[in-house]
Amino acid sequence: MADPLTRTARRVAMALGVGRTTTDTNETNSTATVQVVLPGNELLGEVPLIQQVGFHSRPLPGSDIVVQFQAGDRQRSVAIATGDQRAYPKGLQPGDACLYHPKTGARVWVKADGSIAVSAPGPLHFSATEAVFDCPIICTKDVIASGDVKAGSISLTQHKHPVSAAPGTTEAPE
Repeated sequence: MADPLTRTARRVAMALGVGRTTTDTNETNSTATVQVVLPGNELLGEVPLIQQVGFHSRPLPGSDIVVQFQAGDRQRSVAIATGDQRAYPKGLQPGDACLYHPKTGARVWVKADGSIAVSAPGPLHFSATEAVFDCPIICTKDVIASGDVKAGSISLTQHKHPVSAAPGTTEAPE
């Protein structure tokens, strides 16, 4: 029988494992679970995937995963971190942070200089009761509005122009 120091050292050595996810995340329970393969083809099923509050992701099969084993017990595992070295975003500088999608490349890039760059290969959709921009807005493409556009109290769809050659005003725009 191993002495207590050897047993303790073994438990510490067995406390963490790095492996890969093998299937899609199971989202049917209140806590998502993953299936993990560790070195030596040790397969773990239904490992709870613990993530930061306010953030949730579903790692793709083949993603890297860090598993913690409570008290070194391989039957008491919890996935505590995931990554995917197949799709890390490129071009980040020291101090930058980036939220990215591994398949599409869409990303929200918070740069060390305080600027933010958002890029998406498809539409960028905002849904809110109101959007307020406290800055100049520069648009390099067309602006399409289905509702009215106003500058101050002047409506693009309702305003009329005075007619200088004759008394009166023009009709509303068509």
